Amino acid sequence: MFSVSSTLGLAVWLASIIGTEAQCRNTVSVYNPNIRTMSTNSTWFIVPVPKAAVQSAVKAAFPLQALTLLDVPSDPTLFPNGFPAGQHPVMVSIGLTDDIRMSVLQIDGPLLNSNIYATYVSQNGNPAPLAAGLNSYIAGPDGPLPNGLVPAVASTLLFAGNPLRLGQFAPEAAAYQDQGAGNLFAQAKWALIPNPISGPGVYPEAADFAFTTASTSRYTQKTFKELANQPIILPSGQCQRNAAYFTNVTAMPVFRNGDVTLGPGADGLGVTSGTLMQASPDKSGVYSNQDGFSACAQVVGNNPEACDAASANRDPNTLA
Repeated sequence: MFSVSSTLGLAVWLASIIGTEAQCRNTVSVYNPNIRTMSTNSTWFIVPVPKAAVQSAVKAAFPLQALTLLDVPSDPTLFPNGFPAGQHPVMVSIGLTDDIRMSVLQIDGPLLNSNIYATYVSQNGNPAPLAAGLNSYIAGPDGPLPNGLVPAVASTLLFAGNPLRLGQFAPEAAAYQDQGAGNLFAQAKWALIPNPISGPGVYPEAADFAFTTASTSRYTQKTFKELANQPIILPSGQCQRNAAYFTNVTAMPVFRNGDVTLGPGADGLGVTSGTLMQASPDKSGVYSNQDGFSACAQVVGNNPEACDAASANRDPNTLA
């Protein structure tokens, strides 16, 4: 783990200077020429959501698979203060990916992405923790069309079967936006009926992030790395390891704190309401005072494999 007193302090200072420009190079492609690699300047939030609501959302997303929620581990290196009773951790992320390289297609330019995952999911009663994607969004730096269309439509080929929706992001070409006075903002919407030319379209809200840099967190850096690296369950029943590495000096990890709003696009097919939205304290999707983590990671998208193999093959260096 990084030293909180030195590395985190430096990262906080650097983050306050460079704002949204902390994009790192893809340095893992040379070691993985035949699979997808990229760099991603992302922010991850862990949002406690009532367990029953998370189970319902997972079942709706994977109706043909036997998926259940595992108990959140009582591991002080992950949850020093435990995890709220009756709640389950949902990982919500947003960011800018760049230098995307893959054997089947070279992506020209950056892409924005946002993901909502249920973590600590069991497949067929297996105790190994997996992540179940509820909804994921992608777009080019100037809106959902045309840059995001090919990756979204061809997600089975490009992203190993992990379904992607066209998204509308704010800001349109950066990981987050500086609102002044240390306040940062990012937003992902579902571009259900995009209409960039003649007028309004239909864009249900997926996830809003309003946050600041924090010096402390309920969680550790290891927590975020652990959850971000849980193998992702695919619709096929296989899993994929999207291994995110934070070991480069360009990672610049920093804690965040703020509000996450989960709209109707966060899970399911609804355009006016969603399960996670209704499960929030005020029923409008606002989850206040949540803890997050920003960093620039090197990502290796491994080929799909059986989920037990994906769990066994996790690289411990992703937690470094």
